[in-house]
Amino acid sequence: MIRSNKTVGAVCLAAGLAFGIGHASAENLTVYWNAGHAYDTYADVIAEFEADHPGWTVQWEKFQWPDMRTKLVADLAVGNTPDLVAEPGGWVQEFAQQGLLTPLDPYIERDGVEMGYPDDWQEFAVNRNMIDGSYYGVQIHLTCATLVYNVDLLAEAGYDAPPTTWEEFREVAKATTGSGRFGFAPNPVPAYYWPWLFQNGADYYDPETNTVVFDSPEAAEALQFVTDLIHEDQAAPLPVAGADYEGPQRLFTAGRAAMIITGPWDVTPIRTGNPDLNWAIAPSLAKKEQATLAGGVSLMIPAAAEHPDEAWELLKRFVSLEAELAASKANGMTMPRKSWAKDPAVLDDDVLGRYGACLDYARDITAELRLTGKSAEIEQLLKTAIDETVYNNRPAQEVLSEYAERANQILAE
Repeated sequence: MIRSNKTVGAVCLAAGLAFGIGHASAENLTVYWNAGHAYDTYADVIAEFEADHPGWTVQWEKFQWPDMRTKLVADLAVGNTPDLVAEPGGWVQEFAQQGLLTPLDPYIERDGVEMGYPDDWQEFAVNRNMIDGSYYGVQIHLTCATLVYNVDLLAEAGYDAPPTTWEEFREVAKATTGSGRFGFAPNPVPAYYWPWLFQNGADYYDPETNTVVFDSPEAAEALQFVTDLIHEDQAAPLPVAGADYEGPQRLFTAGRAAMIITGPWDVTPIRTGNPDLNWAIAPSLAKKEQATLAGGVSLMIPAAAEHPDEAWELLKRFVSLEAELAASKANGMTMPRKSWAKDPAVLDDDVLGRYGACLDYARDITAELRLTGKSAEIEQLLKTAIDETVYNNRPAQEVLSEYAERANQILAE
């Protein structure tokens, strides 16, 4: 149960009554959530909310991210919106610029001190949910992706430690390939390619010139490196195209991939999928610099939500420190609160501590591009460019330059 010294239910119920939440009639509170984050902790939070609000039912709908976006965009277009939405990063600023989200300033002005917002959140996790000084989302997970490896497979190939550089990584990937397994399993989702680009000194967007720079020689070299692992070295399989980002994790859990790059969202699937697997988390690789992508999930309330006050009350429960600690302990997920990062349960945990260390050099992928209001179009172009390079084995520099030109035409409009 998620309880604080002041019982969470009592505090939230009192605040809810201040907003006029009634108990006489039955109401549905619709929540859109990522299927991979449907943790028992959050189910407990929902159960407590329903217990404290007789007559209310939380309709907890779960999707993969691409499917959620398709449904959400359609819902927003017709005004048939959910009350609370979990988003994977970037949607808050995008939809807020279109006037599709509820500003949270009045709620935060009233409840912020008690809930610790924004002071107890990492600054990055606050800024990525703001537009023109106003709050439109609250971060619930703060994550990064780093190298995860099979200790036994590396040891069999003669390596007693994980690689730290690209050169070492390629060597280990080739050495651990064979007998129906691969040294590395790449992901079809474009975000998973950004650690490589960042490590080579590449960037996505230049706000001073309002142009994308993902066609730089450094970016092309990074994408070509991963492509060559697949086509030249045959040390990695072609990622399965589609919306499912879990493919590499499944290969790794089954012992068919020696290394993957992933975040805390895959900790529980690995643990439950193969309890006997001897695996570990390593610091991110480095070429020109050590770097990785930062991300995480935020919660937002659509402007057309039927029950915004109740959605805010449920949001507060989801992001409480008690819920953060319970969810991270059970699932290995990393969180945005500063007090969470300082908790002994986090500091003493091998998984949480290692992922927490990666947050020190993690970078947001599209923070500045999102402010243009055109990030969704640009990201789709980059996805197509990556797909053409990886699946069709076209030269990375040629493809990236082609799609960067299209992207800059959009930005210039």
